[in-house]
Amino acid sequence: MRISPSPVLHRNVHEALLPSEDFAFEAGGRGLGAMLLSNPANPTGQSLEGDELDAYVKIARDLNCCLLMDEFYSHYYYDGENVSPEDGGADDDSNWPKTVSSAKYIDD
Repeated sequence: MRISPSPVLHRNVHEALLPSEDFAFEAGGRGLGAMLLSNPANPTGQSLEGDELDAYVKIARDLNCCLLMDEFYSHYYYDGENVSPEDGGADDDSNWPKTVSSAKYIDD
């Protein structure tokens, strides 16, 4: 088996994240067997979340493309005006810190 790196074209070079429609176009058009992504992105820290992350997972599944996600920092994501449980905030997943893992969208 041979792995051949293939750069994915990004239509908007001023935006760090590739929209899911562009991911579908690139992965489908090139017949990619796998795609490696960092989420949150390095070095910007921007991340795919919610519906957009869900779309990536569904597109990869539909195209039979293995989506390899480097999510090492996905648990170090701080956002918004959350209150620590020590200070009376909710002690569940609705509070700080949040996670941006693609595992949330896998139905297997």
